Amino acid sequence: MSLWIDIINPSHALFFSSILKEMPYEDIQITLRERAETVELAAMLGIKGKVVGSDHRGRLSKSLGMIGRTLALMNTLDRFDEALSFENGMSVMVSKVRRKRSILLCDNDLKFYQKRSCMQDLETMIKDRADQLIIPEACLEAFSDHVDEEIILTYDGYKEDVYLADYSPDPNFVNGLPFDRYVVLRPEALFSFYVKESKSLVPELIKLFKAEDIGVVYLPRDHGDAEYAAGLDAYIPERAMNGLDLCCYSMAVLTGSGTMAREAACMGRTSVSFFPSDELLSVDRRLIEDGKMIHSRVPKEIVEHVMSRSRSPDRPDLSRSKKVKADVIDLIKRSRDN
Repeated sequence: MSLWIDIINPSHALFFSSILKEMPYEDIQITLRERAETVELAAMLGIKGKVVGSDHRGRLSKSLGMIGRTLALMNTLDRFDEALSFENGMSVMVSKVRRKRSILLCDNDLKFYQKRSCMQDLETMIKDRADQLIIPEACLEAFSDHVDEEIILTYDGYKEDVYLADYSPDPNFVNGLPFDRYVVLRPEALFSFYVKESKSLVPELIKLFKAEDIGVVYLPRDHGDAEYAAGLDAYIPERAMNGLDLCCYSMAVLTGSGTMAREAACMGRTSVSFFPSDELLSVDRRLIEDGKMIHSRVPKEIVEHVMSRSRSPDRPDLSRSKKVKADVIDLIKRSRDN
C-alpha cells in the first residue's frame, strides 16, 4: 500500500512529522504548498517532498491558485493507494479523480456556518466527499449535522496535541532572541474565505505591549502581513523558528487565527485568540469553556489579561497530549482497515 500526504500549512508539517514514522505504508510520497513557513519548517523537520503551487493573498487569486494547484497535483503525482491530509479539499478532489481512498482530518467546523463565498462552499462540499473523516470530539455535533456520521471517527483532544506529544523544550532557545520577556503575535487570516473582517489588531497590540516594555515576536503569514508591523517595534524572525519553543518560553501567545493559541493552551501557557468574529471553532470554544484560552477583540483587555497572568514553568506536562497522539494514530490505522 502506498500513501500520499499533502502538506499545505505550517501546523500540518508539525502534525505529519509526528506521525510519519508510525504510518503502516510501504511507500509514502509527500507534496507541499508554499504558504508562510510551511516548506522551510518541513525541511527543518526532515520532511522531504515536492513543492507544488503556493497560497495567495487575494480572494480571487486564492481561488484560482487552488484550482491551478489541484490540476497540477493531478498531473504530477505518482501512483498512490490512499491520501491523508488535514483540512485539504485539493487532496480529496485528486483522490476522487484517481478513484483512490482519502482520509481527511479536520477541526474547522466554522466553515459550515459562514457562507462567505462560492469557493468556500465548494471546498467544504469536496471535503465532505472524503472516505473517512477524523475530528476532535468537540466538533462532533457540528460535523454530524452536515456529514454522514458513518464516515466520522473522533478523538478526545486537539490536533495540536499530536505533535506536542513529542515536544522537548530547548533550554538554549531564548539565547537567540533579543529580549527575555516577550509575547508571540500572529495576525488574523484576513484573506481566508471564512473571514469577513478587514482590519487587523496587530498594530495596536504591538504598541500596547511596547508601552509595557514587553517584546513582541511577530510571525506574518505572508509577505503582505508584514505591513501591519511596519515602523513598529516588533521582532520578525528572518527564518522559520521552532514555534513550540516560542510558545513555551513566552509570556503569552496571541493569534488572530487559532493554531498557535491552541498550541499554547494545550501546553498550559497563556493563550489569547483575537479571531475576527464572535463565531468560533468548536475546539476553541471548548478551550475557552475549560479556562485554557480567552477570546477578545479589545486590545487593552487582551494586554491586561496577559499582564495579570503568572509565568508558567518552562517544562510543560504533556502526558495528556501523548495519549491523544496514540489515539489519533490508532484512528488512522483503523481508517486504513475500513
